Amino acid sequence: MNRVVIAAVGGFGGTAPSLVDKAQALYSGDVEKWLTTTANPWISVACALGAISVFFVIGAAIALIYREQQLQKALLLGIGAPALIMAAAQGSSVNPKPIEIQPSASLFSIVGAAYAQDGDRSLPPRVELKVNPGWTQGECQTCDIKFLSGDGQIISSEPLSASPAPGAVNVPLGTETIVLSGANANSAAIDVRSLGAKLPQTQGPVTLDVNVNRSYWNDLSRSFGAKAVQPYDFSVDVAR
Repeated sequence: MNRVVIAAVGGFGGTAPSLVDKAQALYSGDVEKWLTTTANPWISVACALGAISVFFVIGAAIALIYREQQLQKALLLGIGAPALIMAAAQGSSVNPKPIEIQPSASLFSIVGAAYAQDGDRSLPPRVELKVNPGWTQGECQTCDIKFLSGDGQIISSEPLSASPAPGAVNVPLGTETIVLSGANANSAAIDVRSLGAKLPQTQGPVTLDVNVNRSYWNDLSRSFGAKAVQPYDFSVDVAR
């Protein structure tokens, strides 16, 4: 059998798992979510085509390496490795990502006051969380904020309403980590204990502005089968 034909059949087999995944994403509405939430949908499409091309090369290479002469077996060989790659990617979990605090922008705000204590700066025992309704309205049906203790236990969890005026949420005593999730974004963790060095040097109100930013690395990860990955990542800024 002609090597070009064998390579083409193996390559098609390599793309098959990815094409099935893309069809499922189209049916479930995932494609619409990824393409309509960015100003540059062509980058998302390029990531998908790039992944399909890589799977084609892998499938073709395996069929040629094994010197398969039967088209059916070449197809099955081509399917094998890409299917394993996508299965591994789908099985991987996405843990809340620790995020670095930067100076300033804004979608919702954690508002409190900073105090000096023996030369160290820390957040007060109670902090208010205020949410900009422009983000939650219509976009954040499943958004929530979890407040964790030092041992990782959930102290409380607050859903973010999609109403025009969601109001403030109190950060409970003992909170050491705040986990943000929703808004088509990967979950992110804010370490409250590490905020001291990031706070302004003057006493008074402190605002942490939280944004979601599109990362096309997420598009690439999703194209290789990581279904748990979302289009956006959270970022947090200290308002100056």
